[in-house]
Amino acid sequence: MPDVAGVPYDARMTVVRPEDVARVRELIESGDLAALDAILEPLHAADLADILRTLERSAQIAILQRIDTDRAADVLTELDQQSGQSLLLLLSDRDVVDLLGEMPSDDAADMMSTLPPEKTERIGALLPDDDRRELEGLMKFDEDTAGGIMEVERVAVPLHATVQDAINIVRAGADDVENLQKIYVVDERGELRGQLNVLDLIMQRAATPVADAMDTAVIRVPVDMDQEQVANLFGKYDAFTLPVVDAAGVLVGRITVDDIIDVMEEEATEDIALLAGTTEDELGETSVLRVSRTRLPWLVAAMLGEALNAVVMSHHRTALETFVVLAFFIPLIVATAGNVGIQSSVVVVREIALGHVDLRHVGRRVLRELTVALANGVVLGAILFCVVWLWQRNVGLGGLLFVSLFCVVLVAAFMGASVPLLLNRWKVDPAIAAGPFVTLSNDIVGLAIYLSLASAYLARFG
Repeated sequence: MPDVAGVPYDARMTVVRPEDVARVRELIESGDLAALDAILEPLHAADLADILRTLERSAQIAILQRIDTDRAADVLTELDQQSGQSLLLLLSDRDVVDLLGEMPSDDAADMMSTLPPEKTERIGALLPDDDRRELEGLMKFDEDTAGGIMEVERVAVPLHATVQDAINIVRAGADDVENLQKIYVVDERGELRGQLNVLDLIMQRAATPVADAMDTAVIRVPVDMDQEQVANLFGKYDAFTLPVVDAAGVLVGRITVDDIIDVMEEEATEDIALLAGTTEDELGETSVLRVSRTRLPWLVAAMLGEALNAVVMSHHRTALETFVVLAFFIPLIVATAGNVGIQSSVVVVREIALGHVDLRHVGRRVLRELTVALANGVVLGAILFCVVWLWQRNVGLGGLLFVSLFCVVLVAAFMGASVPLLLNRWKVDPAIAAGPFVTLSNDIVGLAIYLSLASAYLARFG
C-alpha cells in the first residue's frame, strides 16, 4: 500500500486517541501546517469528525479550511446536528453554499433546517435554482418520516429504454449518486414500475428492453411513512436501499441503509432518554438552565405522584399503627410492582416498535405477560411467606404478604403491558410508558392493594 502525504499506511490512525488530538491542537497553535496536513490527509471523515468534536471552534474552522470542500462536507455529515449548526454559523454564506452543494440532498436539507431563518434565506438566495427547490421540497417533510430522511439523488430509466440506454444513464449519473446499487424504472408519469440491480445490467444483452429485465416486485416506501417503520422494512427485507414514492406512486427519492443506521441510533437515543424521563435534545445541550428546565417537569410530576402514596398511607393509618411490622414491607411491595411493570412494558414497547400491533398478536402478548406474572407471583409470594415465617413466626402475616405480593405482581404486569398499547392507540410514543409513568402508577396501585388487604385482614382477624 503506498504512502499518503508522507505518512506510512501502517501509521494511519484507525482510532482517535487523546494524544492524537493533543498533537493536532499543538500543530494548529504552532502554525506547522505541513505537519498538520500530513496527519489529516489519511484520516477517514468519521475519524476527522471525532477530532473536531474535541477541539475549540477556532481550531475546527482551521481544520475545515485545510481540507477540500468535498471532504469538509463529508466531515460535517458525520457530526451531530448541533455541532454542525455551530460550525455553519461561523462560516460565510458562500462557504456554506459550497459545502451544501457537495452533500447528499438529505444531509444538506437537515443542515439547512438547523440554521436560523435569516441565514437560511441568505443561503437560499445564493443556491442554484434547482438545488434551492430541491432542498425546499425536502424541508417540507416531517423530519421523522421517509420524506424527511430520503435523498432525491437516484438513477431512474424510462420504461421503454434498453439495457444499453440504462448503462449510459448510469455512467452519466454515477458521480451524483453515492452507493449506487439499484436502478429504478419509471413510466412516462414518473410512476415506479420496477427496478434493476446495477450488476444485472452486465449480464443482459445490450438490446434487451429494461421492461423485460426488471424486477417488478419492488418494496416501496410511502413518503409519509414514519422513519421507525421504514427501519423495520429494511430489517425485514434485508434491504440496502429502498425507493420512496408519493401518494400517486411517483418515484421521489430513495433511502439507503446508512440513513437507517442513523435512524436506529436516533430512535434508541430517544427511547433511552424517555426511559430516564428526559429528552434526546438534552444530550448535546450545554446550558445548565435548559437541561434543568427539561428535567424538572418529570421530577415534579414524579414527586407529586409519590406524594399520593402518603395520602394512601394516611387512609390506612390505623392498620399501620396497630401492626407496625406492615411498614417494614412497604419498600419491598412498591419496588417489586415497579420492576414487574417495567419488565412487561419494555417487552410490549419492543413489540410495538417492530410493528406487531395487530389485535390478535397484542392479545397473545398481554395474555403471556399475565401468565408469566401469575407464575412469578406464586414463586415470589412463596419466598416472601417463608422469609416472614422464619423471621416473625407469624403464619397470618406471611399469608397476607403472599396474597398481597401475588395481587401486586399480577396488576403491575397488566398495567405494564396495557399502558403502552393505550398510549400507542392515542398516538403517544409508547416508550414513555416504560419510564416514570408505569413505575409511578404501579407504586401507588401496589401500595393501595397492600394496605387495603392489610386493613381488611386486621378488621377480620384483629
